[in-house]
Amino acid sequence: MIPARPKLLRVLSRHALPVLLGGACLWMLSSRLGTFDLAAVWAAVLSVPVGNWMVALLATLLSFLAISRYDVIARRHFQMRHPQREAMLEGATAIAIGQTTGAGAIVGGFVRWRMHPDTSAKDAAKVTGFVTVTFLGTLAVTISLAALALPTPHVPPFLPLVILIAAAVVCLIAFFFPVLNSKNRKLSLPTLSALRTLLALCILDTGFAALAFWMLLPPETALPFATLIPVFLIALGAAIFSGSPGGVGPFELTLIALLPQHPETGLLCAVLAFRAVYYALPALLAAAVLLHRVWQPMRTEHSRSNHTFVPFEASTPSSASRAELGVIRQNGGAILTYATGSCGTVRTGQTLLALFDPVEGNPGAMMPVLRKAARDQNRIACKYKIGARQAVYARKSGWSVAHISDEAVLTPSSHTTDGPTRRQLRRKLRQAQKADVRVCDKTVDLPLQDMARVSALWEDQHGVPRGVTMGRFEEGYIHRQKVFLAYRDGILQGFVSFHATAHEWCLDLMRVLPDAPDGTMHLLVQTAIESAAKTAVPRLSLAAAPAMPTGKPRIERFLRAQFYAYGGGSGLRQFKSSFAPSWQPLFMAAPSASQLTFAAIDVIRAVNLRSAPATPISSTQSDAPVPNANSDTLSLAS
Repeated sequence: MIPARPKLLRVLSRHALPVLLGGACLWMLSSRLGTFDLAAVWAAVLSVPVGNWMVALLATLLSFLAISRYDVIARRHFQMRHPQREAMLEGATAIAIGQTTGAGAIVGGFVRWRMHPDTSAKDAAKVTGFVTVTFLGTLAVTISLAALALPTPHVPPFLPLVILIAAAVVCLIAFFFPVLNSKNRKLSLPTLSALRTLLALCILDTGFAALAFWMLLPPETALPFATLIPVFLIALGAAIFSGSPGGVGPFELTLIALLPQHPETGLLCAVLAFRAVYYALPALLAAAVLLHRVWQPMRTEHSRSNHTFVPFEASTPSSASRAELGVIRQNGGAILTYATGSCGTVRTGQTLLALFDPVEGNPGAMMPVLRKAARDQNRIACKYKIGARQAVYARKSGWSVAHISDEAVLTPSSHTTDGPTRRQLRRKLRQAQKADVRVCDKTVDLPLQDMARVSALWEDQHGVPRGVTMGRFEEGYIHRQKVFLAYRDGILQGFVSFHATAHEWCLDLMRVLPDAPDGTMHLLVQTAIESAAKTAVPRLSLAAAPAMPTGKPRIERFLRAQFYAYGGGSGLRQFKSSFAPSWQPLFMAAPSASQLTFAAIDVIRAVNLRSAPATPISSTQSDAPVPNANSDTLSLAS
């Protein structure tokens, strides 16, 4: 435990440092200016035309509108229920006060905490940290872009390139490893959509701030806007990094040092007017808003939404829902309910996927709801492994659609091993039976240790098991499935598991030992088909296999090739074809061709990497009532 006095000294020194730094910069500035005429500066301020003041005020308003959106992106990132209007007001208030008082992160966190009764200090700190870190990063990129577009001798030519390369590396990390694990803690990185939006907001924010400053220069100061932009951004960055109140000292010193050829009186005139318009006025208005909220706390209000996320276990699947939806138990997904239906969803690093066809309801009503739900999580919307009917609805709505896989479907009661199309199946079954492989089914007392050993050896040979719509071996997950085990001489050789409902079984896990007798997997699946026939299950799915890498549109051919290459297309199709199933096409759809391509690459990444596809969907993202008949069977988990 840190003694009280050293801890107090550490806190005081940390907060005193920005003030001391600002004071040092002011001293250096005064030494540089020598004796400047304050009356001349004030006269220059008065010489600024009224129209320029109006434009500066408008630019300040537009800048703060951009600033206020940072909080919206941050709260979406953390899946916090919050009306957008309130998030914007709280963000603008926190930044207006924090940038003026200094110690913006601490002050901003406090303001956000006091502005809303339902925001905890921890949540306020998370939002403030997200806004602070992402703004500093996007500001560095903005300065680099400005320095490249408008070269200035004050920035070394290599520095913008270094910063942009570093930013590109961060984006690659955010794409390939959206969730970082460290000491049992998970850090969810912003999506690329969020980073793109934040960069655009930063450019608008700082651009309008520079415009406000430029409009407040006295008429006799001939400073082109293109010359001012990179210098202003560098000065703004110095002010923000210093942490001094209002950036006083570093901002002025940097500005005058980088513009030595321009009259100091004119620059100080603009600085003084800018501080009044961009700092003092917003801070006073923000303080009034904060005091009003403290004295009269607002009534608790959650974000109104036309959708709700419900945990899979809290839902009651309809007779039309796919058994394969059971994979949501493992991949962090949830059931998305809306006014006319519901569907299964899962988050990948950059995408909100609607898995399979809707559970129930109007198929055409899902797309606008899915797009809004995706936007509320800083993600793009995508429908994945949907049937032909859903694909038609998507095309009619203007979405881009691609045929990416085929589902192998059997009718257990009519399945047979006879016929030329099942010649390979009969041969494999004979080999397994000759090796004395015996198959049994179990639902309780599973040999979990033996199954874990088989799964581990299988992974050693085949690599990371695929995820998202395919399960991975985990004790709590497989207990909820129909399991078939293959033994030889009392030793477990392999197993398969099925998602099972009254109307459908769907193949999920397939694991065999590397040295298991040939045909073991075929015997496991064949035994499961026969068991399904005995229990009158009308439909059995061997799950999907990637579609053949062909297709007329170039984009569809490209996507099929990627799924086929990274999804084990050749081996899966050969194995499943031995049962002579009926192949039913499955499609992928997104609002545009570019989003479809991006979502496909994101899904391939999530399927083939061991890292989590994303943090789980929060089932409490919205508690707005869902006015439909499903309300008695689907409820939010507390």
